[in-house]
Amino acid sequence: MVKFIQTVLDEEEYRTLRDVLRRKNLSLKEGLHMAVTKLLQEEARVSPSDPFLARQPAGRSSRGDLSKAHDKYLYGEKRR
Repeated sequence: MVKFIQTVLDEEEYRTLRDVLRRKNLSLKEGLHMAVTKLLQEEARVSPSDPFLARQPAGRSSRGDLSKAHDKYLYGEKRR
């Protein structure tokens, strides 16, 4: 589903935006979409303080290459 939005810019904001977008050969629609997309990407970044990322591994294994070969141990060798 597509949503249409509308906003109000003062004259100086509009002129500055228009000039920047002209230098980049972008339409107003393309520039605004790019700005919204960039804002959302920045806001959706994973926080380094997220408890999930801060946890230390809890399991132990006698296999020294578990992080590299975990698929092999879970699913077996690939058959050729």
